[in-house]
Amino acid sequence: MQLSIFDLPPDPVPTQLRYPDPRKAQKLRELAASLQSQIDKKMNPAISHQRPTRRRAGIVASMREDGKQLQRIQSWLRVMADEAETGTLPDILQRITTKTQLEVLYSFCYHRWRDEDIHRVLTDKNCHWYGKLERAHLNSLDRIKRAITALQSLDNPVPEDPTLIQIQELERALIGRNIRGYFPTPRPICERMVKLAMLRNGMNVWEPSAGKGSIAEVIRESVRVNLDVCELQAELRQILQLKGFNVIAFNCFEVTGNYDRILMNPPFGKGLEISHITHAYNRLTEGGRLVTIAPESVSFRKDRNYQQFRNWLADKTVLDEALPDNAFLESDRPTGVRTRLLVLAK
Repeated sequence: MQLSIFDLPPDPVPTQLRYPDPRKAQKLRELAASLQSQIDKKMNPAISHQRPTRRRAGIVASMREDGKQLQRIQSWLRVMADEAETGTLPDILQRITTKTQLEVLYSFCYHRWRDEDIHRVLTDKNCHWYGKLERAHLNSLDRIKRAITALQSLDNPVPEDPTLIQIQELERALIGRNIRGYFPTPRPICERMVKLAMLRNGMNVWEPSAGKGSIAEVIRESVRVNLDVCELQAELRQILQLKGFNVIAFNCFEVTGNYDRILMNPPFGKGLEISHITHAYNRLTEGGRLVTIAPESVSFRKDRNYQQFRNWLADKTVLDEALPDNAFLESDRPTGVRTRLLVLAK
C-alpha cells in the first residue's frame, strides 16, 4: 500500500528546542543546486533530439520520470534549507544530509513499498540502503513514516494535469505506428506555414487533416483566431479533443463552410493530395489564403490529373518553394519523401 500523508502518524512534539542553523541551510541549498545539471540532462536528454522511434520514446519517457524524481528531491532539499534557516526543521529530518537518503524515502513513498518490505531493509545490514538510513537515524518503520509525513507536509507540489498526462501517453503510443496518411508536420515547417498564412486576430481558420494537432498548436500559439479542425482517424481525433481543439467533422469533404485561411498537410498518393487541396481551396473566402504541403511529384508527374492540377494551380499560386530534403525525418513518423510548400490565394 502506498504511504500517504493521510495515514501516517504525525511528527511528535519535539522534546528539545530548535534553533536557526544557517550552516545546515547553506549545505542543503548547495546540495539542491548540485542536482540541477542532472535534472536538465534527464528532462532534456540528447536522445530526445534524435530521430523518433518507439524504443527511443520509451527511453526518453523513463529518463524524464527520473528527472521528475530528482526535481521532487531538489524541492525537498530547498524547503528543508528554509526550515533549517528559521529553526523550524522537524527533528525527524535533522540528520538527513544526502540526496541518497531522500531517494530512499522517495522510493518508499512513491513506489508503493509495503511495511514488511521496508522492515526487511531496516533489518538487513547487508542492504546498501541500511547504512544510509541508519546515519539519518531512520532506523524503524515508525521513524521512516514520520520522516515521509514531515517531507510531504513541508512540500505540497501542484499535481500534474491528468489530461496532459493522457495526451502524452497517447502521443507516445503513436511513435512507430503505421497510420495511413499520417506524417506529423515538424515544428519548423509549422512555424513557416503560419508565417506565410498571414493570420490576423478574429479570422476563421481551418485545418482539414489535423493529425495530432502539430499545425493547429502553432496556429493557436501565434494569434487569436476561430480555429476548426477535422481528422478521420479516431485516436488522433481523441488527442485533438483532449487538447481542446474544435473538431467539426471526421471527414474534411463533409465541410461546406468558408474560411479566411486554411493550413494543411494532406495525405499523399493516388491523387489524394489533389482532391484535398482543391476541396480546401473551394472552402476559401474571397481574398482567402491556403498554405499547404504537397509532394514534390506534383511538379513533374505526367499523369493527366497531375498535368491538369498544375494548370489549375497556375493562376492561384503566390508561392511555390521546395522544402529541405529529408524535412520530415524529424517527424514522429519519419519519411524521406521530398515535399514542397504551396501558398494559394483566392
